[in-house]
Amino acid sequence: MAQYTFVSAANNTTNGTALGVDNQDINVYKIIVGLPIASADIRLYDIQNPVNEASTNMAFFATLPATLPTTGAAMTVQYDFGDKGIRLGEGGNIMIDQACQVTVVWDAN
Repeated sequence: MAQYTFVSAANNTTNGTALGVDNQDINVYKIIVGLPIASADIRLYDIQNPVNEASTNMAFFATLPATLPTTGAAMTVQYDFGDKGIRLGEGGNIMIDQACQVTVVWDAN
């Protein structure tokens, strides 16, 4: 059964938000950015506790565009990793550098 982790504020200076427990296999199926902020960085790690903004053990990295629409309906950005997802064997961690309101859909194996 899928689990959901919501991160509302920047957490890059506090080593991110853990997904699962240390050395647990997890699959990440989707990352949903509910409040896209220009040039925000989103990092997904294949380790439970990376050092803030580490460049090692990174499974996924995205930078939102510098220019985002400001008129019309509210927008979200979704990164969909398919039915099998991205498998992380050391537990996982999501780290963002802006208050983007990110939801991670994942499951433990």
